[in-house]
Amino acid sequence: MLFIGLLIVHVLTVILWFGGLAFVTIIIFPSLYKIEDIIQKSLSFQRVEHRFAKLARYYAATVGISGLAMAYMTGWHMILFTRQGLFLTIMFMIWVMWVVMLFGLEPFIIKKMLERMIKGEIPDVNLIFKRLNKMHWVLLSVSLIAAASGILFAHGYGAR
Repeated sequence: MLFIGLLIVHVLTVILWFGGLAFVTIIIFPSLYKIEDIIQKSLSFQRVEHRFAKLARYYAATVGISGLAMAYMTGWHMILFTRQGLFLTIMFMIWVMWVVMLFGLEPFIIKKMLERMIKGEIPDVNLIFKRLNKMHWVLLSVSLIAAASGILFAHGYGAR
C-alpha cells in the first residue's frame, strides 16, 4: 500500500512539474517577447520565475524522495547504473541535473542575472530571454526523456 501511495505522489508530482515547465517554456517566454519595456519584461519574468522556482524545488524534492523510496522498497537501486537499469539510471541522472539546477545554479545565476537586467546592466535583454527560452526547451526535452524512461522502465523494458 505504501508503494502505491508513493507511486501516485511521484507520478502526479512529475505531471505538475513538467506541465509547469512546459507552460513557462511554451506560453510565458513567447508572451515576454511582446513586452517592449525592458524593465517590465524583466519584472514580469521575475514574478513568474520566482513563484514557479519555489514550486519546482518542492516538486524536485518530492519526486526524489518518492522515487528513491520506491527504488529501495523494490530493490531497484541494485540495478542502478547497469544495463538492466538503463531507464532508471536515465531518470535518476536527469533528476540529479535538476537538483543541481534548482538548488545550486538557479538561485545564484538566474537571480543575479535578473537583478542586472532590472538595473540596466545587461545591454541585450532580448538575447538573454531567447537564450533562457532555448535552455528551457532543452530542459523540457530532457525532462520528457526522463518521463519516457520512467514509462519504459515501469513496463519492463530495459530489464531484459
